[in-house]
Amino acid sequence: MSQYIEPITNEEASEATQQIFQDFIDRKGGVPSWAGVMARRPEILKNFIQLFTTIMGPGLVEQDNKWKCANAVSHLNKCQYCIGVVEGMLGKLGVSPENIKDVTTDEKANLKPDEKIAVRYAEAVTKNAVDVPLEISEELKKYYNEAQIVELTSVIGLFNYINRFNDALGVRPE
Repeated sequence: MSQYIEPITNEEASEATQQIFQDFIDRKGGVPSWAGVMARRPEILKNFIQLFTTIMGPGLVEQDNKWKCANAVSHLNKCQYCIGVVEGMLGKLGVSPENIKDVTTDEKANLKPDEKIAVRYAEAVTKNAVDVPLEISEELKKYYNEAQIVELTSVIGLFNYINRFNDALGVRPE
């Protein structure tokens, strides 16, 4: 499938969107294609970036753990764009390639116990949020307080959203 919805160009963008694009250029060296597509609704782009920054930025859960959950979600959803972004971010955070790969194995042998249960929770929520096994929920509470569980669940929901956004609209890796 080719790009279903084309990203808008800087020339087509509103002034507010041009500022968002410039922020991407300054920080990342370019505008990601998903942002160009999402910019067709500037209000959604603006609010998504704010939500993404709040959820994935520093918080109550270690960032590498949040990105490991994002990796599990993206692999389950088979979102090639997000897998590339997430694994690149995990590398920047100093996570070894072996540990990155371990997120997607059944054993998750090299993950710390808190990471392992967070990733298992991410998988369970992604597969069937209404029926997360009780043993996963109970074990999760051994390592995380309620506010941290809300943060982890927000990561999971965020990546289920962006995976589907990218795949449904044909946003592909650059």
